[in-house]
Amino acid sequence: AVVSTQSTGTKEGSIQSVAVNNIASQVCAIDNKGLLRLWDIQDRAHPELIATKQCHENRGLKCAFSPDCSSIATTSADTTARLWNIGKDDISLSETFSTPEQKWVWDACFSTDSQFIFTASSDGTVRLWDSQIANTPKQEYAAHQKAVVSIAFWDREAQSFYVNEGTET
Repeated sequence: AVVSTQSTGTKEGSIQSVAVNNIASQVCAIDNKGLLRLWDIQDRAHPELIATKQCHENRGLKCAFSPDCSSIATTSADTTARLWNIGKDDISLSETFSTPEQKWVWDACFSTDSQFIFTASSDGTVRLWDSQIANTPKQEYAAHQKAVVSIAFWDREAQSFYVNEGTET
């Protein structure tokens, strides 16, 4: 399926991240202006734009579906990660994840049960958040001296995760 940002008739930002949910029924994309788009792609020949939402005030960096396909995490240069609930024809803000010392949030990933979110930040810290309670991280992993720009969660009996260090922006 081909999805396009041209259908809105406005001056578009550049796409920074694209994600497909794990049952291949929806695609989301976030642009450098913080605008998130969600498409239904069940009819591969005719993808349908379901929702467009201004998710961040500053550069959108990453979007990711939860494993249960009920929400989308977005990250941004505005120092936040946000969790969005997916409705039938809209997306709505559920939680905002941020700490005072947090810088750009480059990436986010979910635990396999969608209960937790890991975020990767320019301050060299990976944070573990409860997806239902965003007021404070459950755990911080601050052993990195440079920005953490990518993160992936691997849920095997040890429930390990991997991070990649990048350069500060």
